[in-house]
Amino acid sequence: MELLLGGISSLFGGGGAAAGTTWAAANAGVAAAAPAAASGLSLSSILQGTASVLGVLSSVGAGQAEATQMELAAQDAESEQQLETLQGINRRQSIRRQMADAQGAQDVAYAASGADLSFGTAAAARKDAYREADLGLTMATGTEQTRVSRLAERAANYRAGAKQAKRAGWLNGLIGGINTLQSFSQRGGY
Repeated sequence: MELLLGGISSLFGGGGAAAGTTWAAANAGVAAAAPAAASGLSLSSILQGTASVLGVLSSVGAGQAEATQMELAAQDAESEQQLETLQGINRRQSIRRQMADAQGAQDVAYAASGADLSFGTAAAARKDAYREADLGLTMATGTEQTRVSRLAERAANYRAGAKQAKRAGWLNGLIGGINTLQSFSQRGGY
């Protein structure tokens, strides 16, 4: 021990072996006077306890960090739901616009040829255009609803994962603390 402390002391500009000897003499005096040394409390026990506390805090912190990441992912999924709703509205407006443009072009073509727009081929073409637009609108609405529900499910899964990560962090910390206490009791240092 004296050699180790002497080497460390010389690294920091200390007096090498003289510092190690001085430390050893001071340590021997403290050890003789300290009743805690007689009860089994030692530097290694203190260091092990400190490492255990840091390990517990680290486990809990890791669980909290993972939970935070999952919560942020859930918030992103919820934001995407709103974006998907806006995109769905845009898709439906685009379909309506295309239908109106196509219907207008058909009406102009039939009117230019002198055909009556209220019956016959012109009326059948108009019905087909409305049917096609209706089908496109239904598909766009179904796609939007499916995507929004999947994003809602994803957000719920992220939130459940966040709760589980918090619990796992606390559980790992608790297990680490119990293991340290068990180690102390087996050594007689607690």
